[in-house]
Amino acid sequence: MTKQTKTNRNRYLYLGLGVLLTIEGIYLNYEAILNGDFPDTIMLLALGVNQLLLAYLSPHLFPKDERAKEIFGKSMTINYFVLFGSMAVLILATGSFGFVTLDATQVLIVLFCIMAIGIPGTMVFYSKIL
Repeated sequence: MTKQTKTNRNRYLYLGLGVLLTIEGIYLNYEAILNGDFPDTIMLLALGVNQLLLAYLSPHLFPKDERAKEIFGKSMTINYFVLFGSMAVLILATGSFGFVTLDATQVLIVLFCIMAIGIPGTMVFYSKIL
């Protein structure tokens, strides 16, 4: 199997899963969002967006070359700071100032969603720049 065929197969797989998970995530979360509650199934929406971003990134990442390694490296460096910054914001928002009330599970869900969207999001950014 050629590299182009494998890249296209991965791209279509990511695209199909992304569309499916995004539609399911919107369907399961819209009622909670409209009621002003915390959407507990927001992870499905984050995973759907993750898969759509990976579908875009598939041609940039699957040729294992220097450009792909540079995209990975710079993205992970930035995501290290994004994760710690989001933790600091969550600590301030739920602790000292207390303008947001979240329990521990909800905080973990928010952190997971930030990681799931942030990593491929910064890869998209660096794939445009590099």
